[in-house]
Amino acid sequence: MIIDIGSGPNPRQFADIRMDMHDWPHVNLKHDLTQIPYPIESNVADVIFFGDVIEHIDKFKLPEVLKEIYRITKPGGTVDVTCPDVQWIAERIAKNDWNEMANVPWLHFFPDDPFENAMLCLFGGWVNPHEHHIPGMGHVNGFNEKKLKRVLKEAGYQHVGRVPDTRNPEPARGVVLRMLATK
Repeated sequence: MIIDIGSGPNPRQFADIRMDMHDWPHVNLKHDLTQIPYPIESNVADVIFFGDVIEHIDKFKLPEVLKEIYRITKPGGTVDVTCPDVQWIAERIAKNDWNEMANVPWLHFFPDDPFENAMLCLFGGWVNPHEHHIPGMGHVNGFNEKKLKRVLKEAGYQHVGRVPDTRNPEPARGVVLRMLATK
């Protein structure tokens, strides 16, 4: 079974379960992922996609959420987690090389303002004033490779490692931190 947790408006169509707290098209399980337990049996997921969601969960609720995701992952199953790489973003700010390194259009929302573009990646979801009122929007947590690996291991996952996120070309590929963790 494949589960897309926090699937949003663009879920993985091939997922058996597309869970989100909002009534987006194609969501077939409306559930707030911070409400534990999930209405999903234990040890059923071969693969769980947790894409661009973990940064929206506050640090106090995160351990419980990750343990719940671990519960529904079957032995040998994998969770695929993506989020902004705060370390990569901070390095771009410190080195003042955003325009060279962030070489894709979606990383240039603000014309001629690399700092604001970096802030958008760090604090995503707050572009328009109405977004502040949408539950679950806005980044409230941040990760680098070391922290994401630690929280996944604390949840129970054994084999945790970074893999390339191929949605962006080099050098912008580093803006997204992608980890695979196996139960």
